[in-house]
Amino acid sequence: MVISEQEFERLQNVIHQYTTFFVIFDIVFFITIILVIIFAIQYMKSRKRLKNSSRYLRYAIKGQEEERARIARELHDTIAQDLRYCRNLSEKIEGENGVQISKLLEKSLSHVRNISYNLAPPDVIRNDLAANVLNLAQNFREHSKVEFRLTIPDQLDIDFLSEEQNLNLYRIIQEALANVIKHSEASEVTLLLRNENGEEQKGIYIFICDDGKGFDPQQIKARGTDGNHFGLVGMAERAELIGAKFEIDSHEGEGTQITIITVDPASTVKNS
Repeated sequence: MVISEQEFERLQNVIHQYTTFFVIFDIVFFITIILVIIFAIQYMKSRKRLKNSSRYLRYAIKGQEEERARIARELHDTIAQDLRYCRNLSEKIEGENGVQISKLLEKSLSHVRNISYNLAPPDVIRNDLAANVLNLAQNFREHSKVEFRLTIPDQLDIDFLSEEQNLNLYRIIQEALANVIKHSEASEVTLLLRNENGEEQKGIYIFICDDGKGFDPQQIKARGTDGNHFGLVGMAERAELIGAKFEIDSHEGEGTQITIITVDPASTVKNS
């Protein structure tokens, strides 16, 4: 069968059209894949930025506080009540066994009260960091054998602190003291709250020092990213959330000093 020149040109045109179509399709498909990959990378980066943002931290910490309050209520309304009831029953048991059981239940009840208080202290809702720290110091002395020194000036200016700053500074101090008990093996800890000295920016300056075994902060932070030692990571996050400066100075065998500085925003505006 002989193909005429006209039909041959027509066939060439059809082949050319199909070839052009597939070339264009391949280009569009390739561009689409590139755009999808770019979008996915940007989406993952935005998720990462959101996770590291103050808004994410605020939501996370708010969730932690709500969960603390819920657990504290559960401890108070269920376990503590049951322990009180058992203690009352044990007092009716005659002899040494009754006395021992009663003492054990009273000790357990005291532990539950302490845990509940540390989870959600009722006085933290007041916007008074000094009063909250005094209560924290009293609780520390009652439940720790570590010698505790607290210095707070009578005229400590904390009026510029917001409720959020008040709560998070309290939590940072609370966690630092808990770490002293759990990890430092210290015999003495000092907590100092003061306002600015000399040419320092107006604000509140907090120093927590212990004479314990110390540690390498960089190693602890690295392990914290793997899911361990969240205490220091959480303290740093809370400080970042409220715009406070947070520093750890520690060396093995030389104790630890934690510094938290919260500057009065009014002074920052004046200086700028």
